[in-house]
Amino acid sequence: MLITSKPLLILPLLLLSVTTFAQQPTKTADDYFAAGIAANGAAKFEEALQQYAAFQQQQASGDIDDLLRTAFLQLRQGQLDEALANCTKALAINPKDFRVHVLIGLAYQAQRKLKSASNEFASAIQLAPDRKEIYLAKADVDFLRNAHDDALAAAQKAVEIDPQFARAHLMVGTLLRWDERQRSEAIKAYETALKLDPTLWVGYDELGQVFEAAKDEQRAEEVFKKGMAADPRHMAGRFTLGRLLVKQGRLTEARQLWDGRTSDEDRTFPQFIELLKRAEHLKSATDALAQKPSDPEALVEMGAAVMEGDHWVVDGRQKRALVYFRKALELKANYSPAQYQIVKAYIQMADTFKDENKNVDRELAKLRQMDAKLAEELDAYRKTFKGGIIAAPPRKEND
Repeated sequence: MLITSKPLLILPLLLLSVTTFAQQPTKTADDYFAAGIAANGAAKFEEALQQYAAFQQQQASGDIDDLLRTAFLQLRQGQLDEALANCTKALAINPKDFRVHVLIGLAYQAQRKLKSASNEFASAIQLAPDRKEIYLAKADVDFLRNAHDDALAAAQKAVEIDPQFARAHLMVGTLLRWDERQRSEAIKAYETALKLDPTLWVGYDELGQVFEAAKDEQRAEEVFKKGMAADPRHMAGRFTLGRLLVKQGRLTEARQLWDGRTSDEDRTFPQFIELLKRAEHLKSATDALAQKPSDPEALVEMGAAVMEGDHWVVDGRQKRALVYFRKALELKANYSPAQYQIVKAYIQMADTFKDENKNVDRELAKLRQMDAKLAEELDAYRKTFKGGIIAAPPRKEND
């Protein structure tokens, strides 16, 4: 089971490429503002500042514009309550200014009030129905709050307004990728997005995963490698390809991928390096046991390799590992490393199956007779081990 952590990127707000409106002969402050909306989450910070500066320069002088300028600065600085207060004042002056609703939506999104944010973007859309960027902003926040149908409708509307809007195609692909019935449409959306903007690095990972889910691992590998070639840092698709290689048992190639990385950042759990280390450990232990099938040390190492895994996954691996540990004890009585692993296996199982606690007590007493220090270590382990997901806390809406 893979868990991808997607950061909630709100600030800086203006992150879209400066070329978005390059074909337009003139650009208004609203154009730069809309570019900033579309940039929400794109993480192109230098371009963000350029967009923001252009918006500032083109704004007219007046009460509402001054309030918006101040609110914009406060959003960038993370002063969300202050920004909302100024937006409320601006709304009182002109409730039909779409920019006010967008800024309120962005502030709510930063506060994780996702339903309220979606409502504000919807209000902005009613006032400026031709702004593709607002539809994408709404799709982003609806995606975050698991409102799949709303997000898809907004993303598709953005595509309808501008068929060249690469990030909207990407969002369509993201929303359709796990639906087998719509897999072909997801692939088409991803391929269109990457053709329009080959720098949408996440698109290579997600498209490759679609092919992998469809059991077309050759095409998945091709997409991952294409992403690596396109990315100047050679990171797009690298770790997703690495996971595929580990699954296929191509550990030497997977290790080469890891060694050739330019970044350690991996937002998918379990991380590629953890999967690789586990697979290498299992292969090493398997090879060693094949050489010495009656060696207690090799048996314990094999059991430890089998027992490795994600703490949130219940798959019976501890019971499979127990076979090796018990055989080691049969060959070498009172072998404390084997007894240590037996206790550890039961502690992990007892976190899910409380009836296993009686086995923990029994086996821990045996270990205490063999090695009191090891038993004390597992006493502490028993108190702290948690099998649930702890890496990514459940997302909450504050509405």
